[in-house]
Amino acid sequence: MFSHPAGQLAAFAGFVVALVLLVTADFDQSERLLRELAVGDTATKDIIAQRDFTYVQRDEVATRMQREQVANETPAVFDWQEGLNAQLRKSISEAFDQMRVQLALRIDGQSDEAPEQIIARADPARRVAISRELRQEHFDQKLGVQLRDSDFEAFARNGFSAGTESQLVELVSEVMSNIIVASRRILEMERERGIFLRRMRENQVLIEYHVADIDSRFVSLERTPVLVEEAAATSLTSVGDRELRNAIISTASSLMRPNTNINQSETLARRSQVQSGVADQLVREEIREGQVLIHRGEVVTQRHRRQIDTMLNAERSFESTQGFAGVVLLSLIFVTTLHIFGRRNLRFFASSTKDLIFVAASMLLMLGLTRFSIVVSELLAQQLGFPSNFLLFGIPFAAAGMLIRLVLNSEHATIFTIVFALLVGVMGDQSLELASFAAIGGFVGAGGATKVRSRLALIWSGLIVGGVNALLVLAILLMNAELFSFTTLAALGLAVFGGVLSGFLVSALLPIVESVFEYTTDVKLLELANLDHPALRELIMRAPGSYHHSMMVSSLCEAAAESIQANALLARVGAYYHDIGKAKNPGYFAENQKLGMNPHDKLKPNMSALIIKAHVKDGLEMARQHRLPKAIQDFIAQHHGTSLIAYFYHKAKQQEDPDIQEVDEKDYRYPGPRPQSREIAICLLADGIEAASRAMPEPTPAKLKGLVQTMISNAFTTGQLDECDLTLKDLNTIATAFHRILTGIYHHRPEYPGEKKDKSSDVDKRQKPKKPKDEEVATSDVWELTERARQEEENGSGTDAAGEGRKPSAGGTARKNDKDSRRTTLPRLGGGGS
Repeated sequence: MFSHPAGQLAAFAGFVVALVLLVTADFDQSERLLRELAVGDTATKDIIAQRDFTYVQRDEVATRMQREQVANETPAVFDWQEGLNAQLRKSISEAFDQMRVQLALRIDGQSDEAPEQIIARADPARRVAISRELRQEHFDQKLGVQLRDSDFEAFARNGFSAGTESQLVELVSEVMSNIIVASRRILEMERERGIFLRRMRENQVLIEYHVADIDSRFVSLERTPVLVEEAAATSLTSVGDRELRNAIISTASSLMRPNTNINQSETLARRSQVQSGVADQLVREEIREGQVLIHRGEVVTQRHRRQIDTMLNAERSFESTQGFAGVVLLSLIFVTTLHIFGRRNLRFFASSTKDLIFVAASMLLMLGLTRFSIVVSELLAQQLGFPSNFLLFGIPFAAAGMLIRLVLNSEHATIFTIVFALLVGVMGDQSLELASFAAIGGFVGAGGATKVRSRLALIWSGLIVGGVNALLVLAILLMNAELFSFTTLAALGLAVFGGVLSGFLVSALLPIVESVFEYTTDVKLLELANLDHPALRELIMRAPGSYHHSMMVSSLCEAAAESIQANALLARVGAYYHDIGKAKNPGYFAENQKLGMNPHDKLKPNMSALIIKAHVKDGLEMARQHRLPKAIQDFIAQHHGTSLIAYFYHKAKQQEDPDIQEVDEKDYRYPGPRPQSREIAICLLADGIEAASRAMPEPTPAKLKGLVQTMISNAFTTGQLDECDLTLKDLNTIATAFHRILTGIYHHRPEYPGEKKDKSSDVDKRQKPKKPKDEEVATSDVWELTERARQEEENGSGTDAAGEGRKPSAGGTARKNDKDSRRTTLPRLGGGGS
């Protein structure tokens, strides 16, 4: 199901839904009864606030007052009509021009002279008399004001000259350039808040700005005569006629009018807009946990109902659809982002489908436990009268990180702990303190579960977590200034209890996880490392040579795995069991044979190869019988990869009859698969090297180093290491570890007094072995590799102690089909001294 993309998508969607339901769930059963309580019902018991919350109600009076206040604070809008000045100038010019023209026509209508010249010839009294007749129609209407008779007669005696017109226009224009309002009282009302002043021209707003300094910028209409007098003092110095000068000043004062007026409609519109932006004023009442909302026997009112709804909505943090959608999105971001980060940036984060299912199940289990614990803590808090937040410190948050670290690795534990802690924080009403507490506890627990050598070690790890939890609680209490509260000791005790409980919980869950998901944890490996295991007892009883070989291989594997930071415990235990299949037919394997007794003498090469290969199949059957975990079964199945059983293949080729079917190389290869992990690849290398080192004559450090080089190069070039994660640097480190262990095993033994023997003959015998008879051969390709190394030394084809520059022996041509394409030999391995 989970191998198909649609099934994976459905599983992921189900996981996210379950995750969200756990995070947003509310297990408070009393909520249903409270929701069923309707207005008009009689309370059968006291309805008590289950938690602190704020009850909010709209305040009509306060809202109205607030809106009135903001309206009063909004400045009024005034329009400054700049065009009024131009209109007055135009009126003056038209009035004076009309009087000059009409006066000239009345004095001498036949003359072609300019009106000024005609008027100048007339007697001043006549000018006044004629002007009085023309005043109403041609002067007062055009000017727009009614002048005093004395002022009008002064202009008439002057003949309404252009000079007088210009002086009047200049005086009016200067005074009207000020911002003039009708009354000073209007300005008094706007002094504190200022005004918005709009400069207008032909009903178009040129610019608008706020004016705060009203006194210095505005002039009332009452003060304009003073301004006219002040302006006349400088602009009318050339006017010598006193009556004319007074007439100009009087007329200018009469023409003054306000050029700036309040725009009532715009002001009201703006104040209405500001009022609409004022939110309803609310009355907040702080309700405390344990406070009686409705007394027994009291009738439920609308206010009571709203208080209950507020309390329930406050308890359900994600009541609304938006809140639910937010949690979905947040969960997706947490899980997806951190998973992608882990796959791209963490070397050992590659997760199988089984791993993902296990992590998802662990996440849901731990979140469910957390939700249940939160509900229980709230119920206990209500019963005991304690704050519910400090009871949360007793939840075993660290168990999540410890379990993932034990089953998978540190990378998975890190990512899991981060996601879990963030979701715990969301569950705890977005509590950063709770998220930090869960995260730190998880990291400490995962770190303590790195190298567990017994189930009791999990309890000690839990104690360490408890100690760190206590320090975290202490820090939180200090930050909240609650160190000397009555709950301090209880909170510290709960923190320690939560850590210890994490260890016990992991100990209880671990066997279930191992059984359901078929994982092999370090604890399980330690149990399998017991040499009294029935499978190992059977091996030592029936195939003691193979048992000893397995112990030697395990030492090599453990040292090599530690050197490259692989799982040394898995490598060692896997090596214990890798050859248990030899217990079925021990006599067919060289390490178990007695001198002179080799059953292969009577068998054909293909039958011998079949028996040799069968120890893999037999080992898997025994592993299933003894219920060994899959990780150990993989060692049994993969520790030979698909390598060639070279000795019997070469023997078959030598005995090949041209009249019968050609020897098929596939019949002489192990079924595989090739090693899929670094630990199994190390076992493959150690298996061959240990067997070859035992068959090596005079295993000096230099020869052992050359052997390690040859064997690792052979495994590399034949492709046996293609499907694991070993790098060339790892191989070099492994070679160094192998050489160190082998040198210790085959160390030089000093000669003790009285111990004499013919060294030369012994060396002769070891250096010149005869081609092994069937009873002396190893039943794998080990003999051929060892024999090739010996022949190369004898022929001088490889003088380098590290094995560099070796040429293949003559027998090596028969191995040309051992791989599809020969790689170049590895660079020098295990460098650094013999």
